Amino acid sequence: KGPHAFLIDLRARGDLTPGVTVYDMGRKTTGNDLDNAAIHFDNVRIPREALLDRHCSVDETSGQYALTTPGLAPFAMIGQRLYSGRVAVAQAALSYARELFRVTRAYADDKPIWSAATAEPSYLSKIPQLQALFTEADGSLERLERFVSRCESELTPLLHAGQPPDAQLAHAIAVAKVKAVEAATDLCWRLKQEVGSYALMEDSGFAHLDFLLCCKFAEGDSRILMQKMARDALKVHAAGGHASSADEASQCDKLAAALRQAGKDKAAQAAAWDAHHTLVYELAESVIERTMREHLDEA
Repeated sequence: KGPHAFLIDLRARGDLTPGVTVYDMGRKTTGNDLDNAAIHFDNVRIPREALLDRHCSVDETSGQYALTTPGLAPFAMIGQRLYSGRVAVAQAALSYARELFRVTRAYADDKPIWSAATAEPSYLSKIPQLQALFTEADGSLERLERFVSRCESELTPLLHAGQPPDAQLAHAIAVAKVKAVEAATDLCWRLKQEVGSYALMEDSGFAHLDFLLCCKFAEGDSRILMQKMARDALKVHAAGGHASSADEASQCDKLAAALRQAGKDKAAQAAAWDAHHTLVYELAESVIERTMREHLDEA
């Protein structure tokens, strides 16, 4: 038993189908071209023919799932979309950041400012903190673009062959999605703080900064993915696996010690995990950095 996709006419001659209610979720700060709505079904029955069952159906007698495409598990079908979607989200976040920095730099290069040090004209882009941020962004975005590109190049032939990625590539893709979005968000927010009232202008690009928030929870919320990374690293560490960095090993030791105090009580374990959430995310960050170094063949 469980959810299964189906096709239904929501309206007949303009009127909602009996038992169907739709709700407009209101305007967002950005991305209003994507129509977000809630749909509620109240005792709506549909014929079996309405099920989307090319690869998986529901047995008419037992009500259990029945595969109609041998060798292809339901999650593998979902995962194919999820993995390519995570790569696309990472690319979208990086593209937004690249364009925002390009447009802002062009403005800063052309914006004259007063300088007591010289009679020659100076420009906003020469301010030290802004120069440093431009340099940092170039390096950070270039490294992430290489990492995401490598993930895409490894995933593409698998998609063509209808094969799911192995655990290592699936993890790398999750890292790409999380790190690209987090880095783009951090860099763009810091850029906004350095360019004064220009960031308030409608055509500056900063008005759509919440696009990166959309990326954060699209195709798997970044916080949830990071918690999984930390939990997986802890399992490997507990099984005697070798951590690739001293920081990662130390963080695993500290988190494991905190969880041991909870004993075998699942509720107490969950409470201990929540109480040490800062350490959980620090461990995830260490895993992310180690994964990028290994995938990019960095020393």
